[in-house]
Amino acid sequence: MKEASKRQNFFSKAGKNKKRIIITGLAVLLLGSGGIAGYKVFMAPAQAEAAYTVIKVGRGDVSETVLASGTVQASKRSTLSFADAENAKDVISSIDVQVGDQVKKGDVLATMDDSVARMQLINAEANLLSAQAKLEEALKSKSAGEMRTLQANVNQAKTELEMANKTIDLEKARNDEAKSKENLDKANKNFTSQKALFDAGAISRTEYESAQTDLEQAKRDYQTAALALEQANGQAKYKIEQAQASYETAVENLEEAQKGPDSANILSARASVEQAKAQLQTSQSALNAVTLKAPMDGVIVAVNGNVGEIPTNQVIVMDNSNSGNLEVLAQISESDIGKVKEGLSVSFSTNTYPDKNFQGTVKLVYPEATTNSGVTTYDVLLSVDNKEGLLKIGMTMNVTIEIGTHTNVLVIPAAALQSRNGTDGVFLMNTSASAPNQAGNQGEQRQGEQRQGEQRQGEQRQGDGQGQRSQSNRQQQQEGRGTGNAEGRVNMPYRFQPVKIGFFASDRVEIIEGLAEGDQIVIMPTAGSSGSGQGNMRMGGMPGMGGMGGMGGFPSGGGGMRIVR
Repeated sequence: MKEASKRQNFFSKAGKNKKRIIITGLAVLLLGSGGIAGYKVFMAPAQAEAAYTVIKVGRGDVSETVLASGTVQASKRSTLSFADAENAKDVISSIDVQVGDQVKKGDVLATMDDSVARMQLINAEANLLSAQAKLEEALKSKSAGEMRTLQANVNQAKTELEMANKTIDLEKARNDEAKSKENLDKANKNFTSQKALFDAGAISRTEYESAQTDLEQAKRDYQTAALALEQANGQAKYKIEQAQASYETAVENLEEAQKGPDSANILSARASVEQAKAQLQTSQSALNAVTLKAPMDGVIVAVNGNVGEIPTNQVIVMDNSNSGNLEVLAQISESDIGKVKEGLSVSFSTNTYPDKNFQGTVKLVYPEATTNSGVTTYDVLLSVDNKEGLLKIGMTMNVTIEIGTHTNVLVIPAAALQSRNGTDGVFLMNTSASAPNQAGNQGEQRQGEQRQGEQRQGEQRQGDGQGQRSQSNRQQQQEGRGTGNAEGRVNMPYRFQPVKIGFFASDRVEIIEGLAEGDQIVIMPTAGSSGSGQGNMRMGGMPGMGGMGGMGGFPSGGGGMRIVR
C-alpha cells in the first residue's frame, strides 16, 4: 500500500513537472520572439554586448551626394519631313532605310516624286531669262513709239491717282456712319422716354423692351458703320499710296527715257534679274527638298509612311542613340535641387549592368517644377558617357550627383546614425564617469536575477498556483519595461546622444556637434532583418529589436537587446 502510494505521488509530481516544463518552454519562445523582455530574463550583459559593435569617432573626408533616378535619352534627335517641298504635293517615291539602320551624315533616306518641283524650276529659269532681257532693254535708248507709251502710262497713273482721292466707297462709308450715329441718338432718346413712361406705368413692358431692343440694334449698326468707315479709310489710303507710287514711277520712267539710258533704270532691271535668280535658287532648293538626307551620324528610330503615300509631317525620325554621348533626364527632389549646379560630376549605375559605373556631368537644371501626388520634383538633364555602347534609350539609371567634399572632419559610419522623435543622434557608450552607476545597475541586475531564481524555486515548491502568480509578476515586469521606466534602463551600457550632422554620404556622416574625437559609439547589426519595423532608427540597426521588422538581430546566444525609448 505504501509502495503504491509512493508510485502514485511520483507520477503525479512527474506530470506536474512535465506540465511546468512545457509552460516554461512556451514562455521562453514567446519572450525570445519579442526580444525585449528576453534580454533581462534570459541573457547576461556579456552576451548582450555581442549583439553590437563599438567603434571610436574619428576624422576623415565626407563627400555629399544627391541620389535620384532617371531615364536614358538621346542627346540629339532630328525629325525629317518634306516640308520644304510642300508646294510639290507629291507622293513618296522611295524609302531607303528601316528602323534600326545606322546612317552617316548625307546618306539618302527617302525621296518624293519630283515632277512638280522640276516644273517649278523650269518656270524660275524662264523668269530669269525674261528679267535679263528687260535689263538689256533698259540699256538701250527709247524709240518714238516707246516714248509715247511712257507718256500714256503717266497720264493713266495720274487719272488713277485722282480717282483714288475721290473714292466712292469712302464717301458711302462716311454717310453710313453719320446716318447710323443719328439713328443711335434717336434710339437713345426714345429709350430714355419709354423707360420714364414704363417706370410711371404709362406703357407696357412690351413697348419698353421694344425701345430697348431698338437701342441695342442702333448701337450695333453704329459700331458696324464705324468699323466700315475705318476700313474704308484704310483702303482709300492704301489705294492713294499705290496710285501715287505708280504715278511717280511713270513720271520717272518718262523722264529717264527722255534723258536716254539711265543708271537708275539699269539698276532696277538688274534688281529684277537678281530677284529672278533668287526665285530660281528657291525652286532648286524645293527640288532638293524632295530628297531627305541624314543631317548627322545616327540611327533610324521611326519611319512613317509608305511608297506611294502622301508624306506626313514626320517621315523619318533619327537620333544619335548609337553615339558615345547620351543624356539622362533625372528627377531631383525639392529638398535637394538647391544643391545641384551645372557642371557637377555625376556617376550612374543600372540594374542591366550591376558591375558597371558610368560617368557624366550636370548639363541643365530645369527651372519649372513638377508636382505628382503631392511630391514636387525638378527635371535635371545629365550627360552620360556611352563609349562602349552599352546604354539604350529608355533605360532606368541610378544617379549619384557629387555635391562636394569636407576634409578632415569628425565622421561616423552612416549605420551608427539613429533618429528619435525627429532628432538625429547615436548610441554613445557610457563613460568612466558613469561607472558607479553601471556597477549599481549591475548589482541591481544580479539581485533581479537572484529574485527570479527564487521565484523559480517557489514555483517548484508551490506548484501551479505559485506558477500562475509568478507569470503575473513577469507580465507586470514586462509592462513596466515597455513604458521605459528606470528598472528597464539600468542594464543598458550606452545611451542616446543627440548630434548635429553636416555632409551625409552613403557610408559615413559628418558630425558638427554632439561628439568628440575618440568617443565610443554603438553600431547595431541589421543583417537578416526585413520589414518596416517599429523602431525609430535612421540608419543601421535599432538595438534590442531583433525579429521586430528589420531593426537589428539577436546575438548568437539566442537572446535580444532591449532598447530604451
